[in-house]
Amino acid sequence: MPVDLDKLNPEQKAGAIHLEGPLLVLAGAGTGKTRVITYRVARLIETGVPPEKILAVTFTNKAAGEMRKRIEELVPGKGALVWVYTFHSFGARFLRRHHELLGLPRHFTIYDQSDQKKLVVEAMKTLGLEDQKNKAGLYVSLISRAKDDLLDAGSYEIHAMASIDQSRQTAAKIYQVYQRKLEQSGALDFGDLLMRVCQILRDHPQTRQRWQDEFSHLLVDEYQDTNHAQYILTKTLAAKHKNVCVVGDDDQSIYSWRGANIRNILEFEKDFPNAKVVTLEQNYRSTGRILEAAGLVIHHNRTRKSKKLWTQAEAGDEIKVQELPNEAEEATWVVRRIQDEVESGRSLKDAACFYRTNAQSRSFEEALRRARMPYKIVGAMRFYERKEIKDALAYARVVVNGADSVSLARIVNCPPRGLGAKSLELVEIYAARHGLTLWDALWAHGRVEGLGPKAHSAIEEMTKVFAGLREATAAMPAGGAMAVILESTGYWAWVESEMETDPDAAGRLANLQELLNAVKEYDEREKSEGRTSELGRYLADITLHTELDGYDQNAPAVTLMTVHLAKGLEYPVVFLTGLEEGLFPIGGGNATSEDLEEERRLCYVGITRAREHLYMTYAATRRLFGQVYANLPSRFILEAKLFGRSTTVRGGDASSPYVPAGSAAPALRAAVKGFKSGQRVAHPQFGRGIVVEISGSGEMLKVTVRFDDGRVAKLLTRYAPLEPA
Repeated sequence: MPVDLDKLNPEQKAGAIHLEGPLLVLAGAGTGKTRVITYRVARLIETGVPPEKILAVTFTNKAAGEMRKRIEELVPGKGALVWVYTFHSFGARFLRRHHELLGLPRHFTIYDQSDQKKLVVEAMKTLGLEDQKNKAGLYVSLISRAKDDLLDAGSYEIHAMASIDQSRQTAAKIYQVYQRKLEQSGALDFGDLLMRVCQILRDHPQTRQRWQDEFSHLLVDEYQDTNHAQYILTKTLAAKHKNVCVVGDDDQSIYSWRGANIRNILEFEKDFPNAKVVTLEQNYRSTGRILEAAGLVIHHNRTRKSKKLWTQAEAGDEIKVQELPNEAEEATWVVRRIQDEVESGRSLKDAACFYRTNAQSRSFEEALRRARMPYKIVGAMRFYERKEIKDALAYARVVVNGADSVSLARIVNCPPRGLGAKSLELVEIYAARHGLTLWDALWAHGRVEGLGPKAHSAIEEMTKVFAGLREATAAMPAGGAMAVILESTGYWAWVESEMETDPDAAGRLANLQELLNAVKEYDEREKSEGRTSELGRYLADITLHTELDGYDQNAPAVTLMTVHLAKGLEYPVVFLTGLEEGLFPIGGGNATSEDLEEERRLCYVGITRAREHLYMTYAATRRLFGQVYANLPSRFILEAKLFGRSTTVRGGDASSPYVPAGSAAPALRAAVKGFKSGQRVAHPQFGRGIVVEISGSGEMLKVTVRFDDGRVAKLLTRYAPLEPA
């Protein structure tokens, strides 16, 4: 059956049928960008392009899986042959083919962020910087950003030494040692999965030509989120045929803090001068009022492509804005509104609560627990981050790659086998002194001074077990290999033996069983797709999982998450919370124009997740670092022209709604605490303004001030540092 293009609107169709030459699809929130990509791939196949000559790249495994599934539905039997990957999974596959060019083992280990941190701490110890190990996270971040910018250790050192930033100079020294240890371990980190690919394509012309010939068509989703390495990879692969289609929305570029560069999408037409541009503006997700508010906010950004979302759906309910006295009352109010929604027929899974920082989740968790309401936190500890799972995977990594010193150090005495911290330190010192991996040093344990008989015996036994496992599991599928590893190393039996004394042991055992289930499912999936299951490839795939890959949106519970994690999701009911200057936007008046524009894009993302009902809340006071601070409402509420909106409150909440500036005062126009309507006042952060309203009483006495820069804010006189001007 031919692909039915009548299911697309005119703009979507224009993107789907443009098959040759560069194409930029500017896809506003909820406008059906995945449909354009999948139909375009189907049309390419239908017109004779071999599916294996098409590469489609996105950012999460979940999105890649959904894309692969939709393509297969459109062109059965051929969709599965299309290369659909995340950037990092494509990089891992590329490097497996060319590992010898980097001197890496075929089954190299991929280190996640926690592994990177351990290796950075080791590097700091080597450099005598143990006293700075509390900054290990900072140095991991600096090294990761350097790799995103395609700066190897030597190049980064040149840049760092030319700066006056002491942290960067220290990071440069750590980077050198860190990279050396990474290579000794036969490992790559996430940054290497792209940087090393770019290096190979740059330095090996034949390999570059081969991969440019490999794909006649390239599609990149979420192009606004690409960093420099991803940008260079895209340009290099597309350089020969120029059949590159990028899809994205500059208004949803919210990841500059992890290397994304909005200019990649804004300047696509400069990189490919003959590019066709298709703009998707018809929204299929949200009501008219929600889209109107989103448009009013994002319109204040200057660095953007012009577009305006519209919908054929009804205007919908008013957006409800609520001021609360503090963060605890804010959480209570949100939970009551969720209860109202459930009473009106909603499911708990229909509601999501977004916040700017992870720390804000606490008050919402407490309020939901008090209400005995099920909830799930996206971004909390993931399954693969639990200790027993990381232990099991570390065992498997050592079996696959004995040079992996970080994994070996993790399990060398787990379960306890007489190789304590002191013994391990002696072996590590010996390894560093002789330029050996930890594994090689363990094999040479007889020459390590200071080890006792018990340690020697334990090392002898452990190395024999691993040598046997390496041989026994070489031809096994991943599931069988993992089961044998857990049994032969004694790890399963050890956790089982803890059940009598440790109440958490049963849960850990259940998690290990779930891991075995997951690996079995992987075996079956590989078999169904015509591939042989390998433990090494499974370990790489698991490391590449993202925070959203295991998220089940249909679980019957309220969802809590940061706004950053909400991108790509949608809910009937959304609570956008903590909308206060200094918190959202973070930095408030001290933010740079670039940072403020990104905060605005983040707010736009939060608003456009809502399908039907949107609630926006802020707290008049919030406790930070033990101190209570008064807050101005976020400028984003004002930009959306929602100032003055109030919501009808059931159950006698102890909060007052907004009062529009200039409305009739509730019998409190006389001077109160030295302030009166029409009085000029000054605020140390927000400047000078005029009192336009006085409301409330007692501890909830407020003054509404219109500041000279146009902002209007309601301030609690009890906390606000407001003085007569």
